[in-house]
Amino acid sequence: MYKLLIVDDERMIRMGIKNGIDWSRLGIQEVYTAASAMEALAVIEKEQPQIVLTDISMSEMSGLTLMEKIRSRYSQEEMRVLVLTGYDKFEYARQCLQMRIQNFLLKPVDEEELVESIKEQIDALEEIRIRQEQIQANLRTEGSKRQAAMERFMRALVHQRMEKEGICYPEELTAERKKLMEIAILIPEIQMGSGKESDRDFELLTMKNICMDLIDARRAGITFSDDDGKIILALYSSDTEWDVTELLEELAEILENECDFRPRVVLGSESEGLDNLFVSYNDAMYLLSQEREGFRDIVKSGREQNRDQLIHDIYREFKQSIIANIADGNRVMHIYEKFCQATRSYNLSRGQVQKWCFDIASGIYFTSIMETGEMVDNRIESLMKALTGADREETLEMTSMFIRKLVFREEKEQHEIITSARRYIDEHLEADLSVAKLAEQFYVSPNYFSRLFKKVMNEGCNEYIVKKRIEKSRILLETTTIKAGKIAMMVGYNDTNYFSLAFKKHTGVSPTKYREMLQKGQG
Repeated sequence: MYKLLIVDDERMIRMGIKNGIDWSRLGIQEVYTAASAMEALAVIEKEQPQIVLTDISMSEMSGLTLMEKIRSRYSQEEMRVLVLTGYDKFEYARQCLQMRIQNFLLKPVDEEELVESIKEQIDALEEIRIRQEQIQANLRTEGSKRQAAMERFMRALVHQRMEKEGICYPEELTAERKKLMEIAILIPEIQMGSGKESDRDFELLTMKNICMDLIDARRAGITFSDDDGKIILALYSSDTEWDVTELLEELAEILENECDFRPRVVLGSESEGLDNLFVSYNDAMYLLSQEREGFRDIVKSGREQNRDQLIHDIYREFKQSIIANIADGNRVMHIYEKFCQATRSYNLSRGQVQKWCFDIASGIYFTSIMETGEMVDNRIESLMKALTGADREETLEMTSMFIRKLVFREEKEQHEIITSARRYIDEHLEADLSVAKLAEQFYVSPNYFSRLFKKVMNEGCNEYIVKKRIEKSRILLETTTIKAGKIAMMVGYNDTNYFSLAFKKHTGVSPTKYREMLQKGQG
């Protein structure tokens, strides 16, 4: 379904066009109106209509200027423009053609002529959509082949089978051969002994795809599976843009939001280049064999604990937990209160409490700016001045007030982001959707978006995407004869096995079986 914008400074004309035609019959879902070019630009920015019908002669800004601005931002494939004017002038028509306008209609416009012109634009948009879907499908298929080849190479590398299998370095890794790297083994906290095997396979595939969106897409490392099916991350530890530990903690938090389990990570030693990556893998495997229940989230070797280090580690966990829950104000304040209790229990000095309170407040403030795009102000400087000379309890209280004001944002803003995200997901199920890509779409960090989505929707974003895709695939299986493999592509799955696992998890049967049951009247 498409969106249409009608722009005319005469209310009778724009409302007459809006109310005089059965737009839904043409495939138009929403019809917007604007009384000026400036108002039209605001509607275009917010609603992104695919078809614009505009008058030329308007006050403040002409329709021609509006068309110039539209064409400076949107191509013909993204937005179709029809011109409506009372002036049958060749110069107008010439300028419209130069700006790649789809049609030039004279007032008073004939309804049949207008409807026919709108149909032409919708047909053109449908052709463009189908062509783009095919291009994306081809790209995804090619990407899947390259990913499979990359995984075979990485497995042979860490299991030291290079000479036996004779695998050459992939072109993408030629420049990466000498970088410092570390192997990380992800251990999902899944009850592997319970539930259906297909459900466990689906969860592991989901987990792997999230890793690829966060690690591979950022060029921070390579995600693959070893011979035993464990998810392995080969991380570039020499890249100053990504701190390995922080990256793994961010990944663990996103997986916890999206999959309802927090993986533990075993990190191998740092190795020089891909040729020696098997050393890091073997180190990680050794640590994994020594790992015991209840060990820390990220397992490292050679770390002794004394009292000061223990206190520092506890503080660090408080800070990370507070920042990880920044989208949930109540949760943040609950964790902060626990932190206050800990400072009293360990009888920390005033100076230490001031330092850590300011560090926590700065971390929340910085994270808030980075994740939400909020403008920088002087709040943190004011807090620093207020803490100077304050005793321990005053420091804790002033920091509490600062955090409370910062994290309790307007719920309306948060809901608007998620409402827009849901609408985008519903309208682009065939696209390559992920937490990372959606977060980029709405100018927030993946971590913040994932936490916010779960807080508002009470389910992970990835689960919502899967649920919507399965709903659409069920409708297609029920109402068409399209093959299951083609339906998988239409709802965003280029991996038919992944589609089948997702469908079976939500319906209890495979797509093919589901259609057979319907045909036999068992659905």
